[in-house]
Amino acid sequence: MYTSRLLLSNLASCLSLATLVTSLPNNSQDLTFSKRNATIEQSVFYGITGAELEVKIAKLKADGYRPTSLNIHGSITDAKYAGIWTKQTGEDFETILGANETAYNAWLDHLKSDGYVSTHVSATGSSSDALFAGVMQKLPSVANWIQVCDLDTPYAYANATMDSPMIVKGVSMYGVPNERRYCILGHEDLVNYQQTIWYQTDNFKYDFAELLASETSKRYWRPVFIDMSEDLLPTPIFDDTTVGQWVARTDLTSSQLETEIAAQKAKNLYPVHIAGAGSKGSKYAVLFAEQLTPLERQWQAQGEVTGFKDNEAVTKNMDSVMQDFMKRNSVRQAQVAASVNGTVVASRAYTWAESDRAVVKTTDKFLLGSVSKMFTYAATSRLIDDGLLNLTTPVYSLLGYNKPADSRSSNITVKHLLDHSAGYDRTVTPDIGFNFRNIAIETNSTTPVSLRQVIEYVYDKPLDFTPGEKEVYSNYGTMLLSYVITNLTGETYTSYLEKNILNGLDVKLYSTSAESEANNPIVQESAYTFASALTPTSDTKVPHPNGGDGSIKEEAVGAFGLKASAATISQFLANHSAYSIGGRSEWSYRDGTVAGARAIAYSQTDIDWSLTLNTREYNGEVEWERLISGPMTYWYQYPLAE
Repeated sequence: MYTSRLLLSNLASCLSLATLVTSLPNNSQDLTFSKRNATIEQSVFYGITGAELEVKIAKLKADGYRPTSLNIHGSITDAKYAGIWTKQTGEDFETILGANETAYNAWLDHLKSDGYVSTHVSATGSSSDALFAGVMQKLPSVANWIQVCDLDTPYAYANATMDSPMIVKGVSMYGVPNERRYCILGHEDLVNYQQTIWYQTDNFKYDFAELLASETSKRYWRPVFIDMSEDLLPTPIFDDTTVGQWVARTDLTSSQLETEIAAQKAKNLYPVHIAGAGSKGSKYAVLFAEQLTPLERQWQAQGEVTGFKDNEAVTKNMDSVMQDFMKRNSVRQAQVAASVNGTVVASRAYTWAESDRAVVKTTDKFLLGSVSKMFTYAATSRLIDDGLLNLTTPVYSLLGYNKPADSRSSNITVKHLLDHSAGYDRTVTPDIGFNFRNIAIETNSTTPVSLRQVIEYVYDKPLDFTPGEKEVYSNYGTMLLSYVITNLTGETYTSYLEKNILNGLDVKLYSTSAESEANNPIVQESAYTFASALTPTSDTKVPHPNGGDGSIKEEAVGAFGLKASAATISQFLANHSAYSIGGRSEWSYRDGTVAGARAIAYSQTDIDWSLTLNTREYNGEVEWERLISGPMTYWYQYPLAE
């Protein structure tokens, strides 16, 4: 873009402390995506002044280089710059260096009115006297963006965006301790982009090494941005995009940075982000990656639809429903399947993911969440049929417990557990299924607590209401039922299912440990981490699906710890109720949701079907309801083959 003399003149009075750099376009095409092992030409600079950078940028833009990263740091009287410029094609961009707040805002507002989008922002100095550097580009793909500076708390950014979903592209923390300021840039999020931002404040400070370990314990997650404050507090952003191999380095001196860049280049890893702190003796944080641009996702669908008069129409419509949902919500893995009398008539597996992720097969097993309860109910029904149990059996006395803290516990029966009316209300006391870690800590256990220990813990507590008084959904009730099953049969829960309930169907335990599921092609995705229920004496954070949500799936297996394919679930429904005990129940269903998973099992008039997702972090329950209405409609709309 050509910047007129008039514009420069109008801004001149504001730019006494700024260097304004205008870039002419190389062409009008979109950015060329980097490919693995392609030649990447870069200029990496650090520890230079604004005047030096102005000359450098003029040369770089003339040679076809564009900004990948830009940072200003140090004092306002001796500001230094670090950045990365990469040779690639792209849209118009303009760059500003060393502008005071008034000048920077004038520049920002003017270019925004001309359709430019802020892509980089960095600030240094005090809360009342700061310098800014930034980049704005013509980006047709970004319709809305919001950048706010001079925030005294980073959490005020949500107020500025009115809680509209935003992808945070950059954070700059400036000022001094107890008088910090934040500049935050976000682009509108239209695809449910997953990221975590760890803002540093005077009240809450995070250790970067610990953050790096916990965030990257989530499969495929990596740091994509690091801001450095003048007192060396790093503010990182993580996401789950793919750039091949990557490396993060912090607290580097200039000489260490130079050595690191050379060492990583020898491994075909290139700097993609850099930030500095300090004017003299500066320290740097830098990210390296195998490629500059994340891999794009690819859509794939496989499997067969064989049981309808118009199999092609069913396939087309079902695929359309799933593709629309998965792309709109950034869901990578899913299955849909249907059966008639236990025979699979449709089974489709869907992938909306990068090429380094597994392509979903129809036989892959997904974490089921509360759809697992269906198997506990079936096992309970079998024990009743075999005369080992009845609905009125008092549960605790059956297990040998006769001295309850609450006398009403002695009246809890099998029926109460099945009906969710046993006296446990997770809105009053914590959901026991996700309280394993807290129970271990409260009971001074240095090892993970077992289901038996949990039962004894609950038995020593008062009930939330009188059994039979009302129905309140309870994970603990089904966990207690699963313990009854093992106690009566002398077998493990999964062994009893395999021998007596599954009839050859492939249903397995989902292991809590991330290491045990490391080779699972299905990645149960969640952005959240917390200290693990498996290690109650450690504060090391792990993904929610792997114990970070407070659960131990081996102990809560009967409530939400099983995994299976959608096809397997649909077949199981041929002989079992989705929600109660007994045989197949028309128009019954069971919905399952836990961290990293969402599933449903549904029996309609002539057909049984299931849908599984590898996450529940989509755009709200409205999206889920909209999704499941698709299969419900099409299974009913298209007649079965005769």
